[in-house]
Amino acid sequence: MRNAIEVNGLVVSIDNSGCIGTKEQDIVQVPNEITAYFTARTAILEQLCAGAIPVQLVMANFSGDDVWPEYELGFKKAFSEMGLEMPPLMGSSETNFQSLQSAVSLTMLGKKKFERNTNNCEFYVVGEPLVGNDVMENRKKIAQLNELYEGLNSGWIQAIWPTGSKGIGAEIIRFAGENYTADADLTSSAGPSCAVLVAVKKEQAEQFKAKMTAPVRKLLKTEK
Repeated sequence: MRNAIEVNGLVVSIDNSGCIGTKEQDIVQVPNEITAYFTARTAILEQLCAGAIPVQLVMANFSGDDVWPEYELGFKKAFSEMGLEMPPLMGSSETNFQSLQSAVSLTMLGKKKFERNTNNCEFYVVGEPLVGNDVMENRKKIAQLNELYEGLNSGWIQAIWPTGSKGIGAEIIRFAGENYTADADLTSSAGPSCAVLVAVKKEQAEQFKAKMTAPVRKLLKTEK
């Protein structure tokens, strides 16, 4: 697992977003539904990384009670992309005070479904590191949730590993080992997991590459 943990047979993942939304002082101005979509997307990728599918959502909403429906729509969009119904959602909103900037946190509980096995696999990075306004301006460069989920379901993707603020390079070491690198920006933040590492069965590598719409780069072995 990457940032998820297992508790009493359930996989727990979490992601949050701050200063992104529709409030005047938000640094990145986007609809709240978009903020929620990318928050859910990241937490879902952490679940898939752990081999799990979410069964319960818990939201901490600091943006105001009136924003809850917009966040919920964004969560639903992420699951709909995968052809899944959104799990039940519960949580709490800050209603005593009005925040000057938007903030939301989403926790997911999931149940194991996939087994990770990277034997006889090649490693790739799908998508490019993007953060902030670049995410909205380069949507075609983002690893697509539905394509990754299809790959896991079909078996030609054997494991995935999201990347985030530490950059692709740090996550390559954790996922594939120190003797791998990529012809990509290894240090810039990948924001809401815009780039995702994957292990693909060697015999199905061409099928995998044909299915991905975001840029795909094979990880390269070094001489370490």
